[in-house]
Amino acid sequence: MDIQNCSFCGIKIYPGHGSLFIKNNLKFYYFCRSKCRKLFHLKKNPLFFPWTLLNRQYRGIDLKEVIIEASFFRNFSENIRNYNNKIISNIIYEMKRVKKQNLKRNIDYKIFKKTKTKTVV
Repeated sequence: MDIQNCSFCGIKIYPGHGSLFIKNNLKFYYFCRSKCRKLFHLKKNPLFFPWTLLNRQYRGIDLKEVIIEASFFRNFSENIRNYNNKIISNIIYEMKRVKKQNLKRNIDYKIFKKTKTKTVV
């Protein structure tokens, strides 16, 4: 038995401690505590948690002990998409149009409500 590193935070895991998760493609993920396991399954990026070694390395702290594997960055870099400017401009135009419609409806509703209360009284 050898010492493993937590797949989320990078802390050393000694034999008999932590938990192991195996994916269908036979990749092994070791976790030091349930907090790391839960955040991993929620697909959170360890770069944004100040208590992880990856975040400390990013900020320039504890450079001696940190070993970064490529698996940390692989899943997060695959989500980069190229957007079409025409589609984005159409979406923004429609959002502005809907906002104007909602404002007009609110004004009309307030006017209707005032006239309705006046006629009833």
